[in-house]
Amino acid sequence: MMGNERWRDFRVCYKETDLWVAVTGHMYSCEAESYTRERIHYYRDVINNHITMFPEFGSSLIPTGSHHYTHTLVKEMYEASDASETGPMSAVAGAIAEYVCRDLISRFEFPEVVVENGGDIYMSLCSPAVISIFAGSSPLSGKIGLNVPPSQTPLAICCSSGTVGHSLSFGTADAAVIACHSGARADAFATAFCNKVQNTEMVGGVVDLALKTADILSVVIIKDDKVGMGGRLEVTLL
Repeated sequence: MMGNERWRDFRVCYKETDLWVAVTGHMYSCEAESYTRERIHYYRDVINNHITMFPEFGSSLIPTGSHHYTHTLVKEMYEASDASETGPMSAVAGAIAEYVCRDLISRFEFPEVVVENGGDIYMSLCSPAVISIFAGSSPLSGKIGLNVPPSQTPLAICCSSGTVGHSLSFGTADAAVIACHSGARADAFATAFCNKVQNTEMVGGVVDLALKTADILSVVIIKDDKVGMGGRLEVTLL
């Protein structure tokens, strides 16, 4: 969706954080890249300092049971952990994507921004866009997309996989995609529902369960040659 004058995109990496960012093309400046790098450093420091004080925040695979925070990003990660019954760090990529996206809009007044952080996306749009779903070796990879109308943004679309990438997963889904207005919750829920998929027969039941969950707007789960989907966003074949 970036091959036109609508967007100007760039990539900013710092340690494990690797952001791909697209902003309104005619408003781009190099300052946006340096500012993005600055914000990555800031949010990583927020999280790392919190882990130093409360190590369980960084290591637990389940909710920690107690909340300690001095920043709203950490607070939202705790709340996403509680809602999804996963560890707080399951929400980290989506949370950072959201906060950087909002910072870019606030600083530069970009009408449109998309921030992708390791497969987790947060976006604010003025015109529709299609998000293609990568599902590794599944024959459906790259053939299914979510149509995102601007009326549903700001929006997070996060993906977890048991077969792609290095993130810890207890499931076998090739892609579990969750859309929420919260980046932290979309990321944590994607992890939670990916963990539940152990075979193709489970896809439909896990989708139904996800659609009954508060805050989830849409879900797409792909396992081998089977896909389950539902929610407010239109699904399209690519």
